[in-house]
Amino acid sequence: MNEKQAKRLKRIKASTEVNEQYIEQHKRMSHERHQRSRQQVKSEVYENKNINYRKHFKM
Repeated sequence: MNEKQAKRLKRIKASTEVNEQYIEQHKRMSHERHQRSRQQVKSEVYENKNINYRKHFKM
């Protein structure tokens, strides 16, 4: 195995690790977002709270 091929394989391995981390992070964030959404619906329906969404937007 020459030096060029070794460098190439090292870069492929590094990028694969980064991609796996990104996928794991994306799954975790998606799950957290769905949990917050469920909690939001429950609070609006069961507790009849009106939530001001405008405070979350930059104007």
